[in-house]
Amino acid sequence: MVKQVNDNREPASQPPSLLIAAHCSTIRRKAARIDAKELSAIFNDCVHEAYSNKFPLQTYLNSLNEIVTTLNSNFPPVLIEISSHSFFTLVCNTIRLLLRELYTTNELNNQEIYILRNCTVLIHNVVKQINDVSKILQWITEETFLGALANCLIHINKISKATENQHIIKQITRLFNVLCNIQQRLPINLHQHLFVRLLQATIACLTSSNYVKLFSNLQANAISFTEIQKLFLIKCPYFLTAYNGPSIEKAVENLLEIMLPRYVSILDKHMKTIKEWQSPMMRAIHNLIITLVYAEGYLSSHIYNKSFQLLINHLLHLLNESSLINKIHPNANNLETLLIDATLVVFSVLVYEPNGLNYIKQLKPIAIFRQLTTTSHETIVLNAYMMLVYVMDENDIETAVDNLSHLLSTTLYLLGKAIETRYHTNVHENSKRETTDRNIMHLLETLKGLAQYEQIKNDVIKYRIVSHLMYYYEKVHGLSKQLLLECFWTLSFNERIAQQLREYSLFILSLHHILQTSDDSQQNTIRHSNSYCSRQNGTVIALIEGTNNGLRKVADGLLWKLINGIL
Repeated sequence: MVKQVNDNREPASQPPSLLIAAHCSTIRRKAARIDAKELSAIFNDCVHEAYSNKFPLQTYLNSLNEIVTTLNSNFPPVLIEISSHSFFTLVCNTIRLLLRELYTTNELNNQEIYILRNCTVLIHNVVKQINDVSKILQWITEETFLGALANCLIHINKISKATENQHIIKQITRLFNVLCNIQQRLPINLHQHLFVRLLQATIACLTSSNYVKLFSNLQANAISFTEIQKLFLIKCPYFLTAYNGPSIEKAVENLLEIMLPRYVSILDKHMKTIKEWQSPMMRAIHNLIITLVYAEGYLSSHIYNKSFQLLINHLLHLLNESSLINKIHPNANNLETLLIDATLVVFSVLVYEPNGLNYIKQLKPIAIFRQLTTTSHETIVLNAYMMLVYVMDENDIETAVDNLSHLLSTTLYLLGKAIETRYHTNVHENSKRETTDRNIMHLLETLKGLAQYEQIKNDVIKYRIVSHLMYYYEKVHGLSKQLLLECFWTLSFNERIAQQLREYSLFILSLHHILQTSDDSQQNTIRHSNSYCSRQNGTVIALIEGTNNGLRKVADGLLWKLINGIL
């Protein structure tokens, strides 16, 4: 068992053992060419010394620190090949013991902080370099190790008050960030209950008075975070929005119940200085907003809440802020772009809550969304168009027929462009495919919203748009196909369009085929992801997921309507 850190800390500096010193010299000389067998043998010696009683605690700590520091400075490429070695369990056990000392006594001496820092940096480097993080789950998700970090988060207020040493908080933040990164990269099916303990600690931080205090005290013109601000305002929301394990539903419900009025109080203060916001404030506000995006599906019970309505008011104010809009960039995800993008996604979630949509319509935000359709960032433009369609009412349509036709032509142009990109070019990178799939879905959502208006139905007939839609129908799959069928369903209430649909015999055959399909695995769909951060620019993620039930339902209804000719 690894030697225990206790109150009888040895003050004298003890050099590392001669064997470890020799091994460190070898690593420094041969870092680029050392092979897995030799490095594994070195690690075996390190583990053997750690679990023997030949050396006092101070020598053990210095020996471990020496080899960890050497690995950090001379990272052997072959180290990743042996990342499952028990040496890393030794490193994690040492971190665990130091963290336990920290949350029980609220302090560490300078040497212990230095060792904690170096061990954490090594883990960070391994996680950064390794392609498959599932290979290190055995030691990085060990229960007592994660429990020690969770306890530090739970006691972070006491720890921060007991010491003015920012390096202690920095190491906790760094280690927590490593776990966030692992969680984000880990396949969903491997999450299980691995990070539940950290989830509980994260929720405790996010619902604490300390979170509100730190956020409220953040200055609009601040150019950097303190370490404790970074932990609460950036890393805790990051962990929550990257979480893909169980127990999340209750956690999010508890978070919203407690924090909605607090979010409003935070924004009440900071929206007054929006023109002065620097990078830290924008990052903190962005992380607050993506927490709301992540809460999709849990907002229904809060729609009539006065705090929630005030929150919507603040978000509309943000979307209308020229100092942010003027800095939207078409390619780079600068903070102004991310803020507008994430805020629009909150609204794109709310349109599926009837009461939420009704409240948004009451605020008459058409000019705000129309302004955003003229920006240079594609995702913002697509989301703004979708919102524009949903917030228009009959009075708006009567006074904006030309705008509606323009909206239809723009949507069809962008949809055709996105489909050509997705299915007729070599889109190899996952992030590019996901972005294109996401854009197709947004455009189909917009088209579906437009289809309800008589002016649009007239344009569909006038410009023979059904033939274009049939071409798109042959290309898309899964939820995208379902959305297009829902669009056809709405359009089919115009008898002339319904007759055009009937004339496409292959289309009718495809509807019959959908009703006979039972293999869910063939359906490619997009849904809002529990992991907001898993998407490159922060809104949704492409996934493989069965949607046959929804697809069959709409196909059945449309087929019955077309065959029976019921208007």
